[in-house]
Amino acid sequence: MNTQNNPQTNFETLLDSLSTQGYVVCENFLPEQIILALRDEAQKRYANLEMRAAKTGLLNQSQQSNIRGDQIMWLDEQLENSAIQAYFEQMHALRMLLNQYLFMNLQAFETHFAIYTVGGAYQRHLDQFGHGNDAKARQLSSVLYLNNDWQVDNGGELRLYLNEIEYLDILPTAGKLVLFLSAKFWHEVRPAKRERVSLTGWFRSRSHSLI
Repeated sequence: MNTQNNPQTNFETLLDSLSTQGYVVCENFLPEQIILALRDEAQKRYANLEMRAAKTGLLNQSQQSNIRGDQIMWLDEQLENSAIQAYFEQMHALRMLLNQYLFMNLQAFETHFAIYTVGGAYQRHLDQFGHGNDAKARQLSSVLYLNNDWQVDNGGELRLYLNEIEYLDILPTAGKLVLFLSAKFWHEVRPAKRERVSLTGWFRSRSHSLI
């Protein structure tokens, strides 16, 4: 089943939807000029070869490319430009609201740029993975899309599996924020006919070093 969620326009509605269904789709999360600046920054870093092929667990390179096809670059809040700082500020404000009203005990936020070239995809997966003390730290997944003038026939949807039968296909249009519980929702990235740019992140229950 292919459905589409109503756009969210404020924090109150966002929190209500997240608490009742475990996911939310929020349109126009940041001003257009910030979204454009974020997209330009991601594309500049990709052109400068600052991104690297994303990895999944302990798989080898050929297995990696069959599972996911994005190039990523982790972001350090202390070292970034004003547009990225504005994004971090909004996400931290959201984290505080989630803790205050939904009692989620989120202590940190980690994020990276992600660029999928034409045909790139990410097979069905869950964001809580692996073993050890850090495996369950990711509580809430987030994706902020940076793609202007995205059309339905461009593909590249985020497919969020609601249960064994139903799923939600979400177009990666600029300014759209998607949040979902990391341990609950299996999801995948569908192939696209054009380059697809986003900021992917996780709200965590404990702090974490990326190095």
